[in-house]
Amino acid sequence: MSSRTLKIVAIIAVVAIVFSAFSFYLILDSIRIQEQLNVQEERLNELQNALQQLSTHEEQLSELQNALEQLSELQSTLEQLSIQEGRLDAQEEQLNELQNALGQLDELQSALKQLSAQEEQLSIQEGQLSDLQNTLDETTTSIEETKSSLSNLTNQMNALNQSTSTELAELGTTVATLEGLISNLSDLEGIVDQLLNLTPAEVYAATYKSVVVIRTPVGQGSGFFFNNSTTIATNYHVVEDETDIEIEFFDRTRTQATVIASDAYSDIAVLTVPTVPSGVNPLNFSDQYFIGQQVVAIGNPLGLTESLSSGYISQLNKLLDLEPIITPVLQLDLTVAPGSSGGPLLDLSGDVVGITNAATDVGFSFAVPGNIINRVVPSLITEGEYKHPFVGVSIVALSSEVISSMNILNVDPYQTGLLITEVVPSSPADDAGLNPAVSGPSGLTAMDIILAIDGHPTFTREEMVAYMEGEVSPGQSITLTLWRSGVTASVDVTTTERAPYQG
Repeated sequence: MSSRTLKIVAIIAVVAIVFSAFSFYLILDSIRIQEQLNVQEERLNELQNALQQLSTHEEQLSELQNALEQLSELQSTLEQLSIQEGRLDAQEEQLNELQNALGQLDELQSALKQLSAQEEQLSIQEGQLSDLQNTLDETTTSIEETKSSLSNLTNQMNALNQSTSTELAELGTTVATLEGLISNLSDLEGIVDQLLNLTPAEVYAATYKSVVVIRTPVGQGSGFFFNNSTTIATNYHVVEDETDIEIEFFDRTRTQATVIASDAYSDIAVLTVPTVPSGVNPLNFSDQYFIGQQVVAIGNPLGLTESLSSGYISQLNKLLDLEPIITPVLQLDLTVAPGSSGGPLLDLSGDVVGITNAATDVGFSFAVPGNIINRVVPSLITEGEYKHPFVGVSIVALSSEVISSMNILNVDPYQTGLLITEVVPSSPADDAGLNPAVSGPSGLTAMDIILAIDGHPTFTREEMVAYMEGEVSPGQSITLTLWRSGVTASVDVTTTERAPYQG
């Protein structure tokens, strides 16, 4: 190879080396530039994030400024309210002063009226005084004349006093004697009452043979003879619709009984038996009973025949929440256990004042009262039924608690009486134009409130039912005294017959 060729090769090699070095330099430089670009890009991103945060801070700052403006407005409003409150206080003080001034003015006017009336009375009295002066002048003369007459009368009275003093002494002795006799008579009445009243043991001994055990396929109860020696009174719920009824007498003999008639609403039934053992005497009914009266009950509790329970009548005219009973009952503080229902409740004379029919777990027992028995039983025997009066209203006894709980809008919070809540269509109440309370979105509006029946106040349901069941018959007209939309009114209602119980 020639030297020229070697030079060319050498030049080419040098050029290649230089080019390779330059290319390597370019590569390194591009990498450095890329790294710088990446760093700048990161800084740019950071700047963008900072700008975004700055934008967010600006928005928050704007909101804070708005809030500060609203706070400033609120402060201004509060200052205005404070100023207005001060003005209102001042006006209230002025109003109070005006009211006091008006009150004083009323007192002054009243005083002026009284002064005017007093002036008139003084004028009248002056005239009367003038008349009295004339009369006194005339009377003075008469007095002088009368003095002379009195002197004579005094002498006569002295003589009479001497003669009557002895008679008065004798009369005083007689009066003292009479007072002693009256006192003795009072004591005698108490002794007679005590002699007429029996002890519970004596009542039991005189009446237990008249009490029977009643057995049916569904249970056991009690009953007693009355009216005659073959008629038995008991509770409706003891026999109800049963036909297989067995009677056990005091001597443990038995027979079958037949229902004459019964009334579910008063819980009374009347039975008859073909024969009875000797020694059975019918008991008498009495409608004389009162709170605190000592009574005894004879029955067959829990299968224990001829058991006695003694206690007192603790309340009258209670209503039992036992369907279908609607008549009021006597509340007793003696025990009536299952099996005693239908037995007699007796006073200390041995007369029946009730038929025991229910009991509670807290010691109270109940009995159908004598006045209801005296109305129902004769009708069952002679008519085969008893008809109860019907008016056709649903009622609620008012009290402040009831008025509040029912939200009654148009009555005084202490209004009393029986609020009519429902009127049965085509009933006597409906025919008489009685109005039930009206329910609205805000509460209840009272229309008619029963205050009395035939002049008898009705503060409770018991008082209304007791009067209706004890005094009223179907077809009888009653007068209701009503609170009618704030005005007292009287309405006549002619009762009808309550529908028979369907069981």
